Amino acid sequence: MDKLTEEERAFAECYHNTIYSFLRTNKLPVDDFYDVAVFGYLRAVKRYSREKQLQKYSFTTIAWRAMFADCHRKKKADRIRDALIAFSLNDTTEQGTEYGEFIAASVDSFRELEAQESLQELLAELMPALTDRQRDHLIKALDGYKPREIMHEQRVPIPEYHADRRAIQTAAADIIPIFCGGVLRRAA
Repeated sequence: MDKLTEEERAFAECYHNTIYSFLRTNKLPVDDFYDVAVFGYLRAVKRYSREKQLQKYSFTTIAWRAMFADCHRKKKADRIRDALIAFSLNDTTEQGTEYGEFIAASVDSFRELEAQESLQELLAELMPALTDRQRDHLIKALDGYKPREIMHEQRVPIPEYHADRRAIQTAAADIIPIFCGGVLRRAA
């Protein structure tokens, strides 16, 4: 992001409360979303100043759209990150015990995520990269089956089950954008 001109900086200071108004109206915690919204806000300041055709609109309209887009991307990245963590917690040790059993009150984020459209998009991209057995594992896990139940039902030995889970995780890492350090990037 290139620097603001002095005029843009003064304009940004004048309308700074727009950020707080946006966060308050959308019931977004300032501690979690100010850093995200401010980048959309500053981008809107630059665009509004430099693209004269935008000046037929209210500045707050342009700023709110930019802040909404950035906050939406952060929420989506957080949901996907949480789903990956939950997927890892549902994994099993070599003895067949779930890692999630070691954490009190672990939440099955896949059930929450299932109701959201991002899961459908993810599955549409992920499923073609998996074998039939891996797809069955993933579908059963999303339906709430425990790893032991999946292994027992499909008569899959623990090492093969682990190999399938690693293959699913690798395929997902190639598809899912991960939010880290304030930058949206593809997994390596």
